[in-house]
Amino acid sequence: MPSKVSYLYLLTVVCWASALWYLSVSRSSTAYTSQLSIPIRKLPKPNKNATFSNIRTRCLNPHDFGYLINEAKKCEAEPPFLVILISTTHKEFDARQAIRETWGDESTFQDVRVVTLFLLGRSTDNVLNQMLEQESQIFHDIVVEDFIDSYHNLTLKTLMGMRWVATFCSKAQYVLKTDSDIYVNMENLIFNLLKPTTKPRRRYFTGYVINGGPIRDMRSKWYMPRDLYPESKYPPFCSGTGYVFSADVAELIFNTSLHTRLLHLEDVYMGVCLRKLGIHPFQNSGFNHWKMAYSLCRYRRVVTVHQISPEEMHRIWNDMTSKKHLKC
Repeated sequence: MPSKVSYLYLLTVVCWASALWYLSVSRSSTAYTSQLSIPIRKLPKPNKNATFSNIRTRCLNPHDFGYLINEAKKCEAEPPFLVILISTTHKEFDARQAIRETWGDESTFQDVRVVTLFLLGRSTDNVLNQMLEQESQIFHDIVVEDFIDSYHNLTLKTLMGMRWVATFCSKAQYVLKTDSDIYVNMENLIFNLLKPTTKPRRRYFTGYVINGGPIRDMRSKWYMPRDLYPESKYPPFCSGTGYVFSADVAELIFNTSLHTRLLHLEDVYMGVCLRKLGIHPFQNSGFNHWKMAYSLCRYRRVVTVHQISPEEMHRIWNDMTSKKHLKC
């Protein structure tokens, strides 16, 4: 006989489908603003008696957004070896469900504890907020803070994840930050890269390292205004499609961000914070920030692959798990 959870899950799927259909036929799609949508805060009146030291340590980005949905007890029972933080949006239910049923399944490894969380801001559409709340009540793997969920607020979303790890899961050993269209080879990540039987690293950060500079073309998705970032080169940074770091780095980056001017390019901003901390990201060729045609042997060698649909995710997962006995 189907369980109560099965009924709730079925209800959630039906509700999500109905809500998305309703939005598509009755409302024009919401276009996010092309401008940086990080909230502008009024600065306090300067204190005439303030010292130079106080001016230098003034908090630029207090990140005082409240939690609308939280899983504060997720790490209480036992500190996990790995926390997975997945940046997603409200309408990506199919992608979240595909991850839950494949590489993001917390019960896959019996001897290695993994915690999976989906990170979101607040939608401007209350219907989507209500649907997400119902989804959270079933799966208990969603964290939402009270800022507008948009492309230009991806930096806030990642900082929310850093803050969550530092506050509620500081005894974890490693963190993977990735996106909802990424396939992750968990066996490669856990057993070949992170190696649970070895001493945990500290001040560790790795992924696909990019050495580049700002794009000044306003038509580009990655446009960076000169007044926001005047330097001609970015510090080395890992592609935001997927990177791994030791859990101690979460608190270091979050604290550094409080005194570092926000940039809308999330992965670049992580690189700026790492430079301030004196942490150099390690290059790892297993992290791919592009689409890769599937082949069993090829995917066994990677850690992440970009632009994977929910259907592809199931197909790849099923093929790789059913053919572990085959040699390449």
